[in-house]
Amino acid sequence: MSLSNDDWLLASLSTRSGGLSLRQASMHCPAAFLASSYNTKVLCTKLDPQYELHLDSPTSHASLAIADVNGRCLPEDNLDNASEGQSQKELSRRIDAKIWQRLKAQAALSDQARRAHLELTSLEHAGAWLHTKPSPETHNSMSPLLYKTAIQRWLRLPILEEDGVCPLCEDVMDKFCDHSIVCPCGGDRTRRHNLLRNSVFHSAATAGFAPELEKPGLLQPRPYMGSVPEDGSRPANPEARRPADVYLPRWRRGTPLALDFAVTSGMRDIPGTIQDATTTLTRYEDFKKSHLNTERLCAEDGFSLCPMIVEGAGGAWGPSASKVFSELAKTKAFVSGESPHLVLKQLYETLGIVLHRENARAVVKRLGARVPSRVPGAVLAAATTLQADAS
Repeated sequence: MSLSNDDWLLASLSTRSGGLSLRQASMHCPAAFLASSYNTKVLCTKLDPQYELHLDSPTSHASLAIADVNGRCLPEDNLDNASEGQSQKELSRRIDAKIWQRLKAQAALSDQARRAHLELTSLEHAGAWLHTKPSPETHNSMSPLLYKTAIQRWLRLPILEEDGVCPLCEDVMDKFCDHSIVCPCGGDRTRRHNLLRNSVFHSAATAGFAPELEKPGLLQPRPYMGSVPEDGSRPANPEARRPADVYLPRWRRGTPLALDFAVTSGMRDIPGTIQDATTTLTRYEDFKKSHLNTERLCAEDGFSLCPMIVEGAGGAWGPSASKVFSELAKTKAFVSGESPHLVLKQLYETLGIVLHRENARAVVKRLGARVPSRVPGAVLAAATTLQADAS
């Protein structure tokens, strides 16, 4: 198969818009020219006091570039002759916004699942994993096969030629392999859950919070997703009380905090995701708190409950988890002397790599003897190069 024009356009968008930042030079060169002209104007004037951009002339290079950029932006993002000082990043963001709106509008007419996917991959921090510096020492790397599979899923390219049957649970395996991230069989959900939990545990440990892993006897039984609990395990006694995934003995104001991890999927409720992609996360947070009165019972026992919910298809985290990560980053930065912004960025990157790597592993496991559909090597090679050279 070959990539459609829309697939290439999506790959050209920034990672914040669900793309790969494989910029098309012909589309962004006017923005680059304007940004360079704006940012070098003072220096150019020092070299040549007569230097001017001639923005008052509609035929000047700067005015023509403004007209070109405006033709690629939404009306509300248009520039005028007084819009000096804009960075190339900001101008490219405006160009991306119009392309993204167009892709969403086209998907709404023909493919509601693709529309939902675009919403999920453009949520905050969802694309952080694509900026990760690969390192086997920090486990922030993927094999070429897993990375290519993750890229196919990120761009929503078909992995199979047609829908089939999952070899593990015998349910329908869609050609995009969305089923693989929620399939209850094979132990993939348990592995993914535990790896995400362990990453946050180690981050909390290096920040000095003295966390405890799987502290027993704290929370109510896990909610079920299909035939097994949400973490994919099969307890001998489903009614038995279970541990907190990560227990922090001292949190804000000295109150202990129990972190309860879960992965959900916005592709389960496509209409709801299209309307508001964040509701998948907030709704599941509320469910975790109300399930068997867990939040109330935790408070009565003297500690707080924090659902750590991540959306599996895109990789965005819920608001409660985001607050915990922000606090962890601030404390760890105070201990290490690093920038809190950098620490937080690295945390999201690491968790994103874990999530998308394990999703890809679940897909590859279910392919069995079947051969994935042929995806053009150009985009996958370019994406793999970005991963290898990321800094």
